[in-house]
Amino acid sequence: MMHQRQFLYLFCWLIAGVSCRNQTNRADLSPVQTFSFEDALPLDIKDFVEKQRYVLLSIEEEALFKRVDKLVAINDQFYLFDHINNSGVLVFDAQGTFIRKIGDFGQGPYQLTGIEDFQVRPNGEVLILDAIENRILVYSPEGNWVESISIPVNAGGFVETETGWLFAINNDNQNDAISNYPKVGSFDSSFKLDSLYFGYTAIGGNTNVYYHAGLLSKTSGHIVYNRPPDDTIRLFSETGKLEKQILIDFGDSKLPEHVVNDMTLADELKEKGLNHQYLPLPVKRTHDLILGVIVSTKNDFWTFAIHLKTGKLHVHKVDFSDVHFPSLILPTATTPTGEVVTLIEPISFVSDTQPENYPKEVVNHFENEGSVLLLHQLKSN
Repeated sequence: MMHQRQFLYLFCWLIAGVSCRNQTNRADLSPVQTFSFEDALPLDIKDFVEKQRYVLLSIEEEALFKRVDKLVAINDQFYLFDHINNSGVLVFDAQGTFIRKIGDFGQGPYQLTGIEDFQVRPNGEVLILDAIENRILVYSPEGNWVESISIPVNAGGFVETETGWLFAINNDNQNDAISNYPKVGSFDSSFKLDSLYFGYTAIGGNTNVYYHAGLLSKTSGHIVYNRPPDDTIRLFSETGKLEKQILIDFGDSKLPEHVVNDMTLADELKEKGLNHQYLPLPVKRTHDLILGVIVSTKNDFWTFAIHLKTGKLHVHKVDFSDVHFPSLILPTATTPTGEVVTLIEPISFVSDTQPENYPKEVVNHFENEGSVLLLHQLKSN
């Protein structure tokens, strides 16, 4: 039987407008589309997934990691980083063979003091956010240092847009020239401020308790901002303009606002036996689907899919006593071709109730303490 704590452990590894002088506030100009959790349709993986395949990640010493804070699939390669291990960005090819590590830690001018987030350009260059130094370090596809870019804010995440940058701005140590503590800032290529979005409340801190990186994600031109446990998902254009907001309406079970602002207060709700749903990890988007997970303060767990074309929310409540990962859509990343990637660790595999349904080589890899990527190819509709 799978313990709830083990199940959450896997996915806790993976993620009012403001204005000031000469800055544009667009937070109130985009429509909000609401999806009722109570009225959601069932999520059956057979309705969404065409076929599946496995990628076995190398278990050689240099490729090992303790956890995965973010996974990116691009250029027929997989990139990941482990915040605890300080091992830089690890790169694997399409078959899971380890290629290289990018980024050394230290106090030198070309070294990292930490990794808050990273992105990969289509040309293979890797951009690493060193939030302690407020800079982005750029590395060649081969892992050589290219340049260091100073950034104007203390950021917890970033994406490079067609015209500049989007930053997920931390609540603490912000640029004094920016008023009202925004959560997102849009800048042009020279870091001139264009727009600010979604101000922090007067109370509560930066609520990145369950994840590290992934607040902003970009796949096939789609840019998504989601800062759990906030139940609103924001969609941006390729140029960094807010286009749409999506709200998952939990009704009376919505997480209270003071807990959204300070997630450490959720323990009080659990102690009182109160049932509230929320998003514990940043969502992923692929084509017309937004995918993610929902948990409750009573330790219930759902996977969900929002189909933007049909305007429907689909959910599946996970039975902890009968878990089989290939029957779930648990998004760790998405590929440019639209596949959904799920990272399965050995510690999670031991709780799978149907190990006999995996290919033999996959089972052997888990038994050798190797991690596996499960790729879901989605149906075209």
